[in-house]
Amino acid sequence: MNLIKLALAQLTSKPLQSSLSIALFALGMSVVSVLIHFERQVQQQFQNNLAGIDLVVGAKGSPMQLILSSVLHADNPTGNIPLHEAEKITNNPMVKSTIPIALGDNFMGYRIVGTTLDYALLYSAELQSGQWYKHSMEVVLGSVVAEKAGLKTGDEFTGVHGFIEHGHSHDDHPYTVKGILKPTGTVIDRLILTPVESVWEVHDETHDDCENHHCEHHHDHHDCEHHDCDHHHDHRHNEQKSEIEIILGKVDRQEELSAHELNLYNRHRGELSISTNTGQEITSLLVFYNTPMAAVMLPRMINDNTSMQAASPAIELNRLMGLLGYGMNLIRGLAWIITLFSGINILILLWSSLSREIHELALLRTLGATKSKAFMLLITEGIVLATCGWTFNIIITRITGIIVAANSDWISINSFPPILKEEILMLVYALIIGIFAALIPAIKAYRTDIHYMLQKL
Repeated sequence: MNLIKLALAQLTSKPLQSSLSIALFALGMSVVSVLIHFERQVQQQFQNNLAGIDLVVGAKGSPMQLILSSVLHADNPTGNIPLHEAEKITNNPMVKSTIPIALGDNFMGYRIVGTTLDYALLYSAELQSGQWYKHSMEVVLGSVVAEKAGLKTGDEFTGVHGFIEHGHSHDDHPYTVKGILKPTGTVIDRLILTPVESVWEVHDETHDDCENHHCEHHHDHHDCEHHDCDHHHDHRHNEQKSEIEIILGKVDRQEELSAHELNLYNRHRGELSISTNTGQEITSLLVFYNTPMAAVMLPRMINDNTSMQAASPAIELNRLMGLLGYGMNLIRGLAWIITLFSGINILILLWSSLSREIHELALLRTLGATKSKAFMLLITEGIVLATCGWTFNIIITRITGIIVAANSDWISINSFPPILKEEILMLVYALIIGIFAALIPAIKAYRTDIHYMLQKL
């Protein structure tokens, strides 16, 4: 006697009740499964977007808001900071390098970010078409922006003030698309990159000194005596001078430059350098430490002694995940309650079925089925219902992932792997619930007096 075939026959003989049990089981487990995938996806996105940023310096306000606005580009900035104050951070010996961020406008809801090409290198972004920007009012588009906006190299568009799609348009300051980036799976896919000067120009900030002052964003400092530091800087200056000569040779031969080479070339020419004009501002500064001691000293120094604030992306995003965790744990708990109720529904289904089919079990016993076979038949029905519920949960989760991917810019269709280890564990839980739900009806079937039942036939 094949118990699985017999159990399937028993369950298909009552399709409505069986389908309801499976649906409840699948619903509860799919909520848990979707939450698992969502949590993993959010954590992965956060880690990718951190990109090794040690510190973010911006205007006083909420540290969480500063990180969300400058790293994830998911909130409004806390304000602007004076450029000359930011340069003091850049020149601090504890700082290895910095990247400026200037915000203020958007196009079709996608932020226009004034920054250097180091920002693109931070996310290992590569050009899919076109070239890197060289002058003010030139832009490079993230892959999602190019796709959604339908823009290509050579096209022009105007930005809208603020961070909502509809607002005051800067019609007298059109941007020109110079390049489009390959997809990276990071926040840069949804950004429009341009020189910081573009943001200043659109907002009518003076930049007369752009040709004369530089804010170096990649310089190395070491704890050393004064003459040792001079020797180090002279040596590094000679290296940069040699590298610039090579780059200038490439330019003369009209050879293609890498993003790093183009950034050095632009700094050399002064076209993308940032002025020390006290009237100029940026939104924030992404900071990379030169020494582990900076993690302890630099944030406190900035927060206590300047008009700016320093926030650690790792700390703030851990806080954010903690806040999200409370809500997700609540939803996960409700989902498990639904799953347990589905187990109770299986118990009711099998108990009511046993009351109606007790005579069939008696006939099976007369045909040679033992008490153990009758017991295992009910247990098998519980296992089949639980397994079907888990299988439909997997299908629902994958379909949900595809729907979310089709309607979201930050998640890809391949973000949902075939089966996670947590989902294997959920199958074990499902089988336990199915077995326990079938246990009481199975015990009743085992204890049924075959002679008494046959007399009633």
